[in-house]
Amino acid sequence: MAASLLDQMLFSPEAAQALARTRLRLRGGSIDALYVARIGQTHYGPGQWPPEQAAAYLRVHTGLATGEFAQVLLGVAGPPERDADRAGNQDVLATMHESFRPVLDAEQNGADADGVLWWDQNIIVDCSTGQTGEDGARPAMRPVSVEAGSAPLEVGVTDPSRTLMHLVQHGGVARWPYGHASVCLLLSLRPGHHKLRQQPAGSQ
Repeated sequence: MAASLLDQMLFSPEAAQALARTRLRLRGGSIDALYVARIGQTHYGPGQWPPEQAAAYLRVHTGLATGEFAQVLLGVAGPPERDADRAGNQDVLATMHESFRPVLDAEQNGADADGVLWWDQNIIVDCSTGQTGEDGARPAMRPVSVEAGSAPLEVGVTDPSRTLMHLVQHGGVARWPYGHASVCLLLSLRPGHHKLRQQPAGSQ
């Protein structure tokens, strides 16, 4: 998917230029590191991402900037530990706001994600209006209500292309990057694109 997206961008002069600028900014470290990590975090720095991963990052960033995607930050007690410490990470996730139920896959053996984040009531997320805010540097934001549902949970290392895949296929993804004490819930707001699963009965 990421390779196909890259090909599409390279056929468009404007998109190709935007991709080139993005790769320069990623290599120069001029983009907020936490923002980048919410979209993708690898064992090597974003300045070394191959073109298709930079393209996937740009696609998610563009979706956030235009209001196609929205986000909300959910504080927890600390950053995640190594992937194998699933019990410890589950304990930290349990400190999230009571409206949310994060559940890590105890085995995570070939699963599509590290776990699932459920919420059982409408939540408010931040969505860009697509217009520049008063400071002239960031887009103006508006609150959007999202109905109860769920999203795949990805902890630590995750390619930008995987984040994009979850947004396209599942309508959302919850990202908990290494080194950061917050989970970023990213959601697609496109009509018919919000394919979120309901929490199973009896799993409270």
